[in-house]
Amino acid sequence: MKFNFFKSKKKNNTSKEEEEEVNSMGFTKTEIEEYDKHVKFYYTNIINSLILYTYNEKQLDKMETILIDPLTELYEELDYAFTPILFETVLKNRLIDTKFKNELLEFKIKVDEIPTEIWNWNYLDTNETWKNIRNDADELLNKLGINTRKYNDEFTTIISNTGEILKKGNSNLK
Repeated sequence: MKFNFFKSKKKNNTSKEEEEEVNSMGFTKTEIEEYDKHVKFYYTNIINSLILYTYNEKQLDKMETILIDPLTELYEELDYAFTPILFETVLKNRLIDTKFKNELLEFKIKVDEIPTEIWNWNYLDTNETWKNIRNDADELLNKLGINTRKYNDEFTTIISNTGEILKKGNSNLK
């Protein structure tokens, strides 16, 4: 016996008025509104990821209490920050001026092009690619009007090895 889990187009019970329009990225208005509620969190991710790329080896190493594995988090934080819907939500809500969109995306591409063999603690302070990335991140933050290079841990919850909550992050993402 076969089970058909898909609705037949002929027997579709929803009217056109009940169907939500989907935007160019494939999201409904309701979904977009849900993302908008968390825009401050997405903005913080973008800024934090840029801040991390301004850090040298010693500064990144000090982040271990927050990031667990700072070198891995360095890439993952940026990758998450540039998830298209999250990135576009920040721009749409004008937390970052759209005139910086291309520069930010170019930065992400530069990071994506860093050769795998230099994603290593030994190269962070000495390799020319890493020095250029650090300078580019610093310039971008300056253009965005971000004066501090302090990682914002407002949304970060830190839990000890024993499960004790050492710091509770803000769960109100608005």
